[in-house]
Amino acid sequence: MAKGPAKKAVKKLVRPVSKASAKPAAKAKSTAPKAKPQKAVAAKSSRSSTPIPQAARLMTPPPAPPAPISVVKAPSVEAVAAFEKGMNALQRHDYKTASAAFQVVLDGFGGEGFIADRARVYQELATRELRKRSAGIGSIEERLTAATLALNNNNDEEAARLAADVLKEDRSQDLAAYLLAVISSRRGDVDAALAHIRNAISINPDCRLQARQDEEFDPLMDSDDFHALIEAPSAAGDSTATALGRRPVRKAGR
Repeated sequence: MAKGPAKKAVKKLVRPVSKASAKPAAKAKSTAPKAKPQKAVAAKSSRSSTPIPQAARLMTPPPAPPAPISVVKAPSVEAVAAFEKGMNALQRHDYKTASAAFQVVLDGFGGEGFIADRARVYQELATRELRKRSAGIGSIEERLTAATLALNNNNDEEAARLAADVLKEDRSQDLAAYLLAVISSRRGDVDAALAHIRNAISINPDCRLQARQDEEFDPLMDSDDFHALIEAPSAAGDSTATALGRRPVRKAGR
């Protein structure tokens, strides 16, 4: 029969697989490092960090707040007006008026910032100048010269102060009375001007002609009393040379 040899041939074809060749190739070792699980790394890092004690957190001071923005406040209108009055008087060398004006700023507007600081500086300056003048009064002739100069510079306050000071010390100083008459005429004080010019003429009748020619007394031309004073003849006669020699020198335009 033909079955026998066929079975035998089949057995030869199906050969048993050896154990060495049956191992899978996936068993080969890999040279790449194995990745560790993420959870394990996180746990390890949390254990290695040093925790901050709760007491230390409480003792840490909070950050300082930002510095406030300073806003410069504009000075009041009254403070500026008083300050400007003091500066104008200071420029005229009227230190008494300047000192009083700056003192108004310091007394009423001391919290006005820079304008109060400047007023304090200028007030001290005016006070020092007043002390110098009090310490060095000078002779009557020197004060009359200074009064005439102040009058020509339109510093009526200073001229009046010096002339009144001289007349208080020596009532026979006709030039001091005459200067006070001019200042009163400038201010429009007719009664005071007439009183001073009357006093000057009574001391020295030559002042009559001087007043008659002086344009400073133009505001008095409508006064009958003034015309009576300047037109009445003096007992000794007018002396033009003497009167003009003592006449205050005026600037052009006055």
